[in-house]
Amino acid sequence: MLAVSFPVVALAALALLGAPGTVAPVPGDCAGPGGAQPSHCLYRSALPSAGIVSDCRNDRDCRVGYYYGDPQTPAWLTPPPDLPTLPKPEVFWRAATFAEIRFGCGRACAVSYFFEAKRRRLSEPRRSVLDVDMLRLLFAAAEDRALVVRQIFSGREVARIERPWAPGAGLGDAIQALRFDPDGRLSFTWLKGAERVPVSERVSVPSVSP
Repeated sequence: MLAVSFPVVALAALALLGAPGTVAPVPGDCAGPGGAQPSHCLYRSALPSAGIVSDCRNDRDCRVGYYYGDPQTPAWLTPPPDLPTLPKPEVFWRAATFAEIRFGCGRACAVSYFFEAKRRRLSEPRRSVLDVDMLRLLFAAAEDRALVVRQIFSGREVARIERPWAPGAGLGDAIQALRFDPDGRLSFTWLKGAERVPVSERVSVPSVSP
């Protein structure tokens, strides 16, 4: 897909921006000590019969899935090919029945699945998620040296933002703050070039591919 140009408005204050991942993970209802020992955790949605379950030999070796009805018979997630063993997840209920299930996979690396309990939908694994637009079901992610916005369930790219980012191990090192605003635009602050000069922007993001 071709890169898309966006109207950009410089922001004067860093305070207008949120930090990546401002939604906090929820504590699970857990049995077992965890860590190097086994644990079994439920992460319940607002629906009484749906949620997320993790069943771990230890915090680095888990089965994780979602359930409807009996939490003892979940549908297990299929791990990505390069992450054959799932660690214990962080579960973020971004809405009462909409979860992001996030797995750490090393320094500056994370993989997320999205689960919509009401419509019984599960996304494919999504990497390096920085924020989510719940109204339009979009997510922003760092992909190589571009900031990309995709539809959560189809994975279809709707926007690609390229800048002279500061050099570093990953794009996440150059993006200091990012959030979707209520009007659907994307606000972010990034470091420019080797001088690492902070730049703040606000860009329009379409809901579908242009």
